Amino acid sequence: MNILLCTDGEEYAESAIRFGGKLAKGLNADVGVLHVRPPVSSADRVQLMATRKRLGEWDIEIPGVDYLTRAKEILAGAGLADTATGKREELVFREGALGATELHLVGLTGKNVRLRLREGNPFDQILEEAQAGDYDLIIMGSRGHKGISRYFVGSTALRVADLAPCPVLIAKNIQDDADFLHCTDGSDLAEKAGVFGVRLARAIGASVTILSVDETGTLRKEAEERTRKAVMIFSKMGLSSRVLVRSGRASEVIIDEAKDHNIVVMGASGSSAVRRFFLGSVPLKVIEYGECPVLIFRERRERLLL
Repeated sequence: MNILLCTDGEEYAESAIRFGGKLAKGLNADVGVLHVRPPVSSADRVQLMATRKRLGEWDIEIPGVDYLTRAKEILAGAGLADTATGKREELVFREGALGATELHLVGLTGKNVRLRLREGNPFDQILEEAQAGDYDLIIMGSRGHKGISRYFVGSTALRVADLAPCPVLIAKNIQDDADFLHCTDGSDLAEKAGVFGVRLARAIGASVTILSVDETGTLRKEAEERTRKAVMIFSKMGLSSRVLVRSGRASEVIIDEAKDHNIVVMGASGSSAVRRFFLGSVPLKVIEYGECPVLIFRERRERLLL
């Protein structure tokens, strides 16, 4: 697996990187850490070009490098990146690698750890990186304010979750000991989302709870059948799970249950290439009004025309 961690240097982003490092170690995954900085002025660019020759030392104050340096320290704490000096043969700095400036390390587990710097609009550059790097999962931190619909609608995190070519974890209030709440509506997509979520859960020793919602209050048997199907699938994967069947509005029930289960796992339609996909949907409401991380699963897709 190949995981992309996005950072802007804020505390919530560092929490997401810390969780991503733990997950990557459990999955034995490759990791890319991306920071997108605003375009630099012509004067700054001249200085930047002059100093890039010494970037392998990582002790020069260049915009964005300090965020990546901090990310390397966090990943080292998770047992991924080697912070030891004197191993210059393991550091290969390349400019223009897949459209980004990159410091490539050979991680302690033998997997790749790439610290990558892009310039431009964060949304555009994250999507470009996700496509160029062929990532299987994107993890983005979030401020985690309560009741912040105006903050999230149109934000980078939401737009990436909407249009990314792979699953996205919006790591709002993420915890190292997070458990998973798999939300199922009985669809094939929900089943695939559950399998993906179980794979992540096993990697970090997390528990999984299966939630099915009877929104009408008259279809409880159907909701129970959905959970039984998910239990059987998870059991075949070697993971036991507990079951919840609730009645009510789906988004409200999920948000309420997520207080105890940390990471919500939900499927996103493969037709979400249009930006109206999330508007009025359950995933949007859970992301906006919940205080929990949300893993939006989608099957891998080709580059989108934005």
